[in-house]
Amino acid sequence: MIIDFIQPLTSSVTSTLHSIFMLSSSRHYWLYMACYLAIATALYFYAKPKSSQHSFIQHLFPRQIYTHPSVILDLKIWFVIILVVKFGIFGILYTIVGKFSALTDSIFDLLGPAWQAERSNEAPGFMDRVWFTLILTCCIDFGFFIMHYCQHKISWLWAFHRVHHSAEVLTPATANRHHPVDYTLEAGTAILLGAIGTVVFTRYHGTEVDRLTLLNTSAIHCVYYMTANLRHSHLWLSFGQWPSRIFVSPAMHQIHHSIDQKHYNKNFGFVFSFWDWLFRCRYIPTTREDLTFGLHNNEFGYKGLIDSMVRPFRESFGKLASIKLWARKSPWTNT
Repeated sequence: MIIDFIQPLTSSVTSTLHSIFMLSSSRHYWLYMACYLAIATALYFYAKPKSSQHSFIQHLFPRQIYTHPSVILDLKIWFVIILVVKFGIFGILYTIVGKFSALTDSIFDLLGPAWQAERSNEAPGFMDRVWFTLILTCCIDFGFFIMHYCQHKISWLWAFHRVHHSAEVLTPATANRHHPVDYTLEAGTAILLGAIGTVVFTRYHGTEVDRLTLLNTSAIHCVYYMTANLRHSHLWLSFGQWPSRIFVSPAMHQIHHSIDQKHYNKNFGFVFSFWDWLFRCRYIPTTREDLTFGLHNNEFGYKGLIDSMVRPFRESFGKLASIKLWARKSPWTNT
């Protein structure tokens, strides 16, 4: 009886851990975490201030950060995300939308035969795959960007996204500190735009093209994940001025989490920073800046896991009732 209960539970835990640490499509894949440690080590030996007295272990895992109550809430919310995505209603929706090929086929069917008539049997070449990978990545990345932009501009979306920004310290686990609604909206928008981009490319190219892969995932996203875990961390890594005009550095995302007024609503991008340039919200730091994370003074944090999951629904419903309340007000607006 007990064994019948334990075996499925053990299998579920094992498969979950495998999907987190052993699949290259996960940002916490073991190789990406190894890259995080390797870069952190390089920063300790080559970029550590001479006045710093921290040991190597303190540099990697500062006690004041990793024992902070905010980190405990990070892990609790991450656990909820795993449960919701794996078993809950949002997980069902995410799985349906996440069936990329089925979604593109559905769009083709919706558009009708005219969009399928000119398909070619000619095998795509290497440059076809390069262009498709770039276009697909741009579509997906713009999906993440535009939803992220809306989450900061529209008050009822901010009610859910604020859970992520309530983190007072940043660790790699903070990347999963998202309300399930927030998580589903971001992923759903990105996947939908990616599917539309695939349909358009296939229509005008004449045949289906596979993206370039590295470690069985998109080549561009694989390279992105090599530094992605530093985005939510205490470690400062800037790409410099010119590369940052194209790619979002970990330092730029940390700026996004800052509560300093000059950093407010800056750097919404994930992979590419030129979306921020187009929307006039890009901020490229010229030197390391001292940052404070969390919510602004006029916004209340969360008392715990249940509060962070329930309160966003209550707050968003109040905002949805009136379109006049949709625009999120600046924390520095005196009203």
